Amino acid sequence: MDYAINQAGNTTVSALLDAVGASAEGLKAVWLSYPTAAFVPAAQFADELEVAEGTECLRTYGEGDCMADALYKVIGELRMATECTCTFGHEGGYQLHTIMGDACTKKGKPSDIALMRDLAPVMEKQAICGEGRAIGRVTIQALDLFAAEIEPHFAKRQCPTGGCEAFKTYHVLVSKCTGCGKCLKACDDGAILGKPKFVHVINQKKCTQCNQCLEACPEGAIVRAGAKKPKTPPKPIPVRRK
Repeated sequence: MDYAINQAGNTTVSALLDAVGASAEGLKAVWLSYPTAAFVPAAQFADELEVAEGTECLRTYGEGDCMADALYKVIGELRMATECTCTFGHEGGYQLHTIMGDACTKKGKPSDIALMRDLAPVMEKQAICGEGRAIGRVTIQALDLFAAEIEPHFAKRQCPTGGCEAFKTYHVLVSKCTGCGKCLKACDDGAILGKPKFVHVINQKKCTQCNQCLEACPEGAIVRAGAKKPKTPPKPIPVRRK
């Protein structure tokens, strides 16, 4: 969630959260917008930091938010905010944004992490525009602070939090399915298994996440899930509902 702030100088994230009426409970990090341009993890909320003049936004991240997606969006915002066309600020920013976009849509490669770690420090030092330098700095910061969340997007093509839309999966709830077959007819990819009066099952390898089954189900039996998946049978079973 974004909060407007108007406070510069030495302060703490805890103080900033209090000032906007937000609770730190359940938060794992915040983002302070440009020109401060910094991620602050929950463990450092009480530490003093310098908020640069002109910093207008504090963004909060809860446990269900993905920090890979957060970095992708922050890089995009910083790129849009600058009119600079210097090689490192413009082209470097484009490359980092593309890499993070791939990571958040199941296209990341293990080698991309090394590429980002090579490019970001050079951007921080060589970019002419402040936004370009900020992109380099926050990329390094995010990779260090949130490695456990970000690196699996590249190494395993997994989103540990389930926060990235592309990593969410569709499931049929045993407790709600009536075996009506409407989702079967709606799925053009043949990803749903089932027959009348049997709980249907979605084949995750065939599912293209088109959302048609969810819209077609009259019982609300189909749900999208992130990191926490509902228990479903491996194959259709008789409907339990009466």
